[in-house]
Amino acid sequence: MQVLKESVRQRIVTSARKEFRKKSFEKASMRAIASSAGMTVGNLYRYYKNKEDLFGSIIEPLYKSLTSLKKDIQSVEDDKISWLLQNLKDLQKEYRIEWLILTAGSAGSKYEKVLDNVYGLLQSTIKDVLEENNKEASLAAPVASAILHGLRTILQTEKKNSPEVIENFLQFMMSDMIDRVAS
Repeated sequence: MQVLKESVRQRIVTSARKEFRKKSFEKASMRAIASSAGMTVGNLYRYYKNKEDLFGSIIEPLYKSLTSLKKDIQSVEDDKISWLLQNLKDLQKEYRIEWLILTAGSAGSKYEKVLDNVYGLLQSTIKDVLEENNKEASLAAPVASAILHGLRTILQTEKKNSPEVIENFLQFMMSDMIDRVAS
């Protein structure tokens, strides 16, 4: 039995990240990933049982982090919006490519609804804060949508400066709202 090599696995993941980002989960090809990684498709299947398994190996660390936000926010006592946005910002910095793949190319995979869950968490957090301060709670949905869309746009267009641009965007979107809500 041949030993699976970590360097080969890394070549596969690098090629797969490019393929999934460029073409999405549904349109990505295991044949193209194998070719880009410099191996046969048969050898690729020795490392990953199918495309979903390979996709999961790339997305799962981000998925687990996003999933834990829902549980972790329950223990936050003050300024849940800032806590949540800081965590989303940190995850986008750490998992930039994975976030882009998830937002633009996860349809057809078991991860296709993950961002709906993130949107729901962001919306409900904003809504709770608005309600606690007797403000218009119906603003939560469009604000949450604008934030997630804005973050995705920044990640797509700002390769080098995305952390700074994200910081400025969130400051622009939220700092005045938090001040207005608190008054």
